[in-house]
Amino acid sequence: MMKCDMCYDRTSVGLKPWCASVCPSQALAFGTREEMARLRPHARPVNTFQFGRQTIRTKVNIMVPRDSPAEIVDVTAAMHEPTIGRDILDDVFMEISDGGDA
Repeated sequence: MMKCDMCYDRTSVGLKPWCASVCPSQALAFGTREEMARLRPHARPVNTFQFGRQTIRTKVNIMVPRDSPAEIVDVTAAMHEPTIGRDILDDVFMEISDGGDA
C-alpha cells in the first residue's frame, strides 16, 4: 500500500489529483476552500478528526451539511454501527458455496 501524496506530480503543475479527476459521482473534489464553498453552497468544510482519544487537524477537508453541528468528525464512530448490506453479501456467498444453484 502506498500513502496518498495528493498526486504531487499533477497538483504541482496545476492539475487535480487523479481520484478527483475521474470520480464519476463527484464525491471527491479538489480545490481551495473558496472553490468548494462555491461548488457546494449547502456544505461547509471540516478538517478536524477524532481518532479514539486523539484529535487531529489536517489539510484535507470533508464537506458536512452547513447546518450540521459537527466541528469534529469521529472517524471511529462507524466501527460500532451495524454493517449495511451484509445480509445481501451473505446471500451471495451462500449461493457461491452452494454451487450457484440457490
